[in-house]
Amino acid sequence: MSIITLLILILMFITPIISVMTVVLRFAEIKQSANWPQITGEVTDVRLSQSGREYQPLLEIAYTVDGEAYSSRQYPVSKSGKAKGSKKWAREFSLQFKPGTAVSLYYDPRRPKRATLSPQQMRTSDSRLQLTSGIMILLSVGIHLLGARGIIASYLDLSGSSVAITMLITTVVTLLLGGALGLLVQEMRQPKI
Repeated sequence: MSIITLLILILMFITPIISVMTVVLRFAEIKQSANWPQITGEVTDVRLSQSGREYQPLLEIAYTVDGEAYSSRQYPVSKSGKAKGSKKWAREFSLQFKPGTAVSLYYDPRRPKRATLSPQQMRTSDSRLQLTSGIMILLSVGIHLLGARGIIASYLDLSGSSVAITMLITTVVTLLLGGALGLLVQEMRQPKI
């Protein structure tokens, strides 16, 4: 077996496993953020961040957890759910976050340097998250199928529908393995009671 074949074999199995594992862990993390503890932080700086023609406030927030100081950059969302808008809107919205203003902040108890102004901002229904996750898994499945077809046809001396069935089985098993590993890692990350 050549080194190229070995690399393809490793990539075809590792890529979908890592992709599915990453997606499983990300969605579990988002779900857990709804239970993060709340603390009070202090706005230390306010700037406007530009994205295309839209603007949004960018806050620097200082907070302390168990006697240790942290700082976090946050993009606040209005009560109506609006995060970006015109420069005028962003300036007016940012006025409620002057330096020295106290704000509620939610932090990850396992990694206190991770925080959010609102756990609701971290939603599994976020279309960008779903699109990115879907593309990542589809690309990794494509890599798996390309590698599997070549290796199965070359080394197992199969042809026709036997190759397709074997490819389907290896793809499903690989994706399930990635999901199982993601759940296992998530379970290992849970604090023991």
